Amino acid sequence: MSNLTKSQEELADLLLNTKIEAKVIRRKQKEDGSYYLEESSKSTSPIDFSQDPGEFALKIHEVKIKTPLSPIYVNLRNLPEEVLTKIAQVLSEIKLENPQEYCTGIPNAALVIAQKFSSVSGIPFIDVFEKNGQNTHRKIVIKKENKPKPDTKLLVIDDVIAHGKSKLEALEAAKTVGFYVNMLVLIDRQQGGVEQVEAKGCKVYAALKLTDILNYYLKKNMISQKQYEKSMKYLSKSKR
Repeated sequence: MSNLTKSQEELADLLLNTKIEAKVIRRKQKEDGSYYLEESSKSTSPIDFSQDPGEFALKIHEVKIKTPLSPIYVNLRNLPEEVLTKIAQVLSEIKLENPQEYCTGIPNAALVIAQKFSSVSGIPFIDVFEKNGQNTHRKIVIKKENKPKPDTKLLVIDDVIAHGKSKLEALEAAKTVGFYVNMLVLIDRQQGGVEQVEAKGCKVYAALKLTDILNYYLKKNMISQKQYEKSMKYLSKSKR
């Protein structure tokens, strides 16, 4: 029996079967043995599995390029309306412990997700964050015009949580200007990010666990046993 609800199963189907144009980063090796990252666009799915030996490089590889590559990739950018609507439905089904005054998204992928969630849930959307800096020096900061009343309840939404770095940046920035923050993410990659953020006193609600999605795909014969085992092994070893 699947651990997913009916709407979560429908979303999982869409995430594997929908085709999008997305940027993919591969790790390449030079003749001297050193590595470099190469970015290209390809037709892929929001949840995809590696086919090239250099797939998939993630944000962590920008800093630690020798880190093991991920055999599974979750990319929730450039999604069609049908998928965004289903994501908003799945997120809105999560029971929050306390009423939220506003919601927002961590840029860039989660902004459109948060806006769609707002239209479904009725929680007003405000645009709070922006990215400052380039490449490895990028940082999530508060837009200058956002000065809330003390302890304004803000639900911060993001697409995926892995190790939690960008979530911690957003949390600290929001707390600094007076927001009281809870977080809602669509997919938990189960690599320690939820624990990292909650250790800072912020409740994290995760709609889906990546292992539950993988279990569902395997049960429905939507992925191979090899894809399943490689992904599960990677997730278990990469948790911080």
